[in-house]
Amino acid sequence: MAERERPAVFTIPAHRAFSDALASGIIAQHGKDALGLARGIVLLPNNRAVRAVSSAFVRQSGGGLLMPRLVPIGDENLGERLGNALDPIGEGADVPPAIPPMQRQMILARLVQETRGAKGQPVDAGEAMRLGQALGQAIDQMLIEKVSPQKLRDMEGQVTGELSDHWRSSLQLLELLLARWPDELAKLGMIDMADRRNRLLEYVARRWRDMPPGGFVIAAGIATSAPAITAVLRTI
Repeated sequence: MAERERPAVFTIPAHRAFSDALASGIIAQHGKDALGLARGIVLLPNNRAVRAVSSAFVRQSGGGLLMPRLVPIGDENLGERLGNALDPIGEGADVPPAIPPMQRQMILARLVQETRGAKGQPVDAGEAMRLGQALGQAIDQMLIEKVSPQKLRDMEGQVTGELSDHWRSSLQLLELLLARWPDELAKLGMIDMADRRNRLLEYVARRWRDMPPGGFVIAAGIATSAPAITAVLRTI
């Protein structure tokens, strides 16, 4: 493989401030051209990292500069910002809109009440909202890690005693709601935000393989193993 085709991997010593070392390194490599930095993209783990690196660029610049796009690729609530930051979403993306968080929690709370009520275990509105929020978080984690309910069911044999009964009860509720949740989304023509994030990341990975960005692309400080994110990192 030619050297130019190899990704360059750098480490930052533990005694150095990560954000400042990253900013100074990028400026040294790409700051000679007045527009060199502005054509680049830096993928970071979350919004906190974006704020820290942005401040580091200001400190390291010694004056005004055009910064690269800083994208919190690990942020679960990116919404529309992900596509706009990484690549303008065109017809090739074909990604439905995400359901608003509060609307989703209200629907999940209703499904919890209906499901528990049918089993003779009624819950009040407050408890239903709490369970709906917890269920939404569980759905998000399963979507991000691309874990199917079957994998949770396979773990049932590994759990014993009272915990097994609790696990079985929780799994039954989760399965019942997951069986109904896709239909609720289909009626609205929407998808979960975590699902939309996955699809946007997968689209970006495909798009970058076919048409790489014009400037540099750097992924820094990203440690997640989420499949959609690792697909983008492999492309880089």
